[in-house]
Amino acid sequence: MRRLVVGLVVISLISFGLARGGLDLAVSRSLASGSYAGRLGFYFEGRPLAVRGDLILGEGGGLLGGVDLLWRPLGDFFAEPYLGFGVSTVIARNDPASGWTMDVGAASYAVATLGLALRFGGFRPYADFSYSYGASPYGRVSVGIVWPW
Repeated sequence: MRRLVVGLVVISLISFGLARGGLDLAVSRSLASGSYAGRLGFYFEGRPLAVRGDLILGEGGGLLGGVDLLWRPLGDFFAEPYLGFGVSTVIARNDPASGWTMDVGAASYAVATLGLALRFGGFRPYADFSYSYGASPYGRVSVGIVWPW
């Protein structure tokens, strides 16, 4: 069993290392509070699945980390709709009275995403809507771009 797990991890790392992808930069707005947040992350492109991981600063008054698995049913077209599911969790909170405090795992969310990505050479501008279900559910609209590496 141990060999199987190690083998799967090695194969996964090699396949992600060879995958196309890039740096994910985005700005989002919470539909519940109207606040803005910045996202910095990675994007690994696969067919028909892609993986996106983000650090979200400003969402819920703190720092969140998340990973999404995106399904791209149409593949390599100019306009590509996608559907994604993932998880995110609180890493730190910014309390106005006491400042930044580490609060890892204080709140976790299941995230559903629906979006549209465009293809301009290697660059991928996108717009999406995400709904986070958890301790305090909320919706979020994002626009961003993936820069290839």
